Amino acid sequence: MEIKELFNLFGKKTSQNSRIKKFKIDSRQIEKGDFFVPIKGSRYDGHLFIKDAIKKGAVGFFTQKKDPHPGSLHVRSTLEALIKVGKHKRKKLSFAIGITGTSGKTTTKELLDFVLSDHFKTYSTPGNLNNEIGHPLTLANIPEGTQAGIFELGAGKIGDISYLVSISQPEIRVLTSVGYGHTEKFGSFENVIRGKGEILEGGDVGIIPYCVKDFYQHKNVITFGSEEGSDIKILSVNINDNGTEGIIQIGKKSYRVEMPVFNMAVFNNLGAVFGVLQYLEIDPEKTIEKLRLFYLPEGRGKVIRQKNITIIDDSYNANPLSVENAIKTLSMMKGKKIIVLGDMLELGVYSIQKHKEVGKLIQNSSIDTAVFYGEQMRYAYEILKGKKDVYYFEQKRDIADFISSQKEKTTVWIKGSRGMKMEQIIHQIVQD
Repeated sequence: MEIKELFNLFGKKTSQNSRIKKFKIDSRQIEKGDFFVPIKGSRYDGHLFIKDAIKKGAVGFFTQKKDPHPGSLHVRSTLEALIKVGKHKRKKLSFAIGITGTSGKTTTKELLDFVLSDHFKTYSTPGNLNNEIGHPLTLANIPEGTQAGIFELGAGKIGDISYLVSISQPEIRVLTSVGYGHTEKFGSFENVIRGKGEILEGGDVGIIPYCVKDFYQHKNVITFGSEEGSDIKILSVNINDNGTEGIIQIGKKSYRVEMPVFNMAVFNNLGAVFGVLQYLEIDPEKTIEKLRLFYLPEGRGKVIRQKNITIIDDSYNANPLSVENAIKTLSMMKGKKIIVLGDMLELGVYSIQKHKEVGKLIQNSSIDTAVFYGEQMRYAYEILKGKKDVYYFEQKRDIADFISSQKEKTTVWIKGSRGMKMEQIIHQIVQD
């Protein structure tokens, strides 16, 4: 985007004609050619760092205060200005896909970007920029010539998804799953259902799990799941030595799919992906072959091999739905199996109950050893104590030492909510 185009968008004039490399909200990340957007929040005011941004090479900046600098663009609200730029860039896309759900958002986003890049010039949400600031920032940085936008939308309370889809207006709306996540802020599981369902307020099509179709109304839906009646039907899922394999039925035809990913839930995400492909009238044959090359990013199920230990790095986040999937997937793997779990945060009044349920799930699984960390995971530990090989540690260093001490071939699954920073355990194991 040119500086002149940006100024014209706000009805202002400038003599500058520089190209904007990227829009940034963090002055520490500014590089030469970036445009700085100082956000005024409850704890900090980005305007205090405008001079730092200019020194680092910013070609301009929004400001809610008058500033004589030639790159200054005075606006009523810098966040509203960022949203305006995002909407302007979004209009240049051929279509957009919005994705939300209790779990599976990022994996579904990564999968869609991976397979649709064969057919369109794609751009997807980088990292976890999926909230009221991150989403417009993502839109503002859509590269020129992009045809398909694939956007992850996060929600912590009622109204969040409605707000985000009002900005990007995706034609294709994907709901990956509905479970107990962020219930502390949502207030109840019923509110989670309602909040996630806001993704279906508009758009041309909704891609949703068959099991929740009765909760929502939409003029046009494509369903996925293992239930009879699903448009995209998951017939089987298995874990083998190389990853996950299964059979998916699309229409009257069945396809065998293999992926180098150890995660049963990935087939749920694939159901959503194939729903999008069906709507776009894209033949799934080539996609199925390409999926053999798909790998998950760090913290989302990435496989790390360390001597005799295979680590499944699922440390990015956790909620009851994704932890249940981790337990089921690990149970299907061969050899000695250890699960390491940190607290599932933001569950509110459901927290004790849901952590106890984790203990019961592990008790009835083929997992050999369970290791717990965090105050809430004590409840899971108490359920399992005396019934399985189970440990509770207060220090991550002790967990790393315990894992590193394993002598036989062992698979270790490590998972916890973002605030638990379970990846630190992995870093310590790798460094040993």
